[in-house]
Amino acid sequence: MAVRGESSARGAVDPVEPDLARSIRSWMRAYPRRWRAERGEEMSGLVADLAPPGARRLGARAALDLLRGGWATRWREHPPLHNWLLYRMFDKRIPVAYRAWALDDIDGYWFQVRQFVGSAWIVLVNPFLWSRDPQAARGWWGFFAVVFVGTMFIMPEKRRRTARLKHVAARPGELVFEGALVAQDGPRNRATARSALTWTVSFLGTVAVAGVVSAAFAPSALILVSGPIISGPGETYTVTGDLVAGPVGGGRIVALAVLAGAVGVGVLCAAVARRRLRRLLGHRIAQPERVVRPVSREGKRTAIFWSTMIAALAWAEVSGRFVLGTSVALGAVALLMLPGAVAALVVTRRVDSPELAGKDVWWIAAHGRVPELERPVADLWSMPGGYPEGVVVQPRPLGDPSYPALP
Repeated sequence: MAVRGESSARGAVDPVEPDLARSIRSWMRAYPRRWRAERGEEMSGLVADLAPPGARRLGARAALDLLRGGWATRWREHPPLHNWLLYRMFDKRIPVAYRAWALDDIDGYWFQVRQFVGSAWIVLVNPFLWSRDPQAARGWWGFFAVVFVGTMFIMPEKRRRTARLKHVAARPGELVFEGALVAQDGPRNRATARSALTWTVSFLGTVAVAGVVSAAFAPSALILVSGPIISGPGETYTVTGDLVAGPVGGGRIVALAVLAGAVGVGVLCAAVARRRLRRLLGHRIAQPERVVRPVSREGKRTAIFWSTMIAALAWAEVSGRFVLGTSVALGAVALLMLPGAVAALVVTRRVDSPELAGKDVWWIAAHGRVPELERPVADLWSMPGGYPEGVVVQPRPLGDPSYPALP
């Protein structure tokens, strides 16, 4: 409970009404997050002391003063327009002088929404660049808009961590003091082999089924022509450069042949991967810079989201809203990898090792040799005490030297 001050009559503490305290906190949200963390308690006590006795909410004048002061503080610390546009639209690194503002922006509740709105112009431009047919462009625009909005909710903490490392971490040569955020080596997070392969097989299986269904039932496909297009009876063709949307015909046979060829090559690759895994899976080296855990909730949400989007793309092709092509390409890639993933899952289920990571299985299957020692990954750490005069950030001895390290 907040405190208003000492009573001169009884020498006791006069508490603030809970409703008034909530009202003050609500209006103080106009100030930047870091400002509230440093001076918010002091400001709240001052505003509560100035409120009339018995007040249950902040008066209009006091609320307006807080609102005006908060937005004035935000405006003073806001980067110039050109820096803000480069940061928001192209993820350009923010200047050092506005690093505190960037940290508030990244840690804010609506960071993902702001990030999406700033880069939404990509959704508006790409479909019209890819298609000269306005009707087809509208369909692709809607699909990519759904995908783009959905990606806002995929792996939010990873997005924030990446943004902090890029915009907030101190760089080599900078003088930093206690409490400054610097990049330091930290352990890598890897998914266990069983968990990672289970979700991989599920995802690849969904993509493969979507590609096969589209190739079997889609009513139209893109065909390449070199002369004038003549409308046939009962059919209307729409020319877009040299590409025409028309009946599948022989295109269906080609699509199914591509998928069948992908399955054949995938089975051969799976046999090679299985032999490599059975030979080398027991010769792994220790990985001290690693933390192994099952697939995270963010990773599961990501797999479910993209599986849903690819299934929706296949439905759009089968229903005639999109022409056949994209699902077949994705399905061919999935069928190429699916047999190997299934073989790897069967082999790793026989190995009782909680320290086995999916990255190890992929490395052995793809390269045919024991995995290499992994280097640590950059992570943000708060500058410890003991350096009252500040220290100059030095490059990391391992990894990318653009990331700083403590001396």
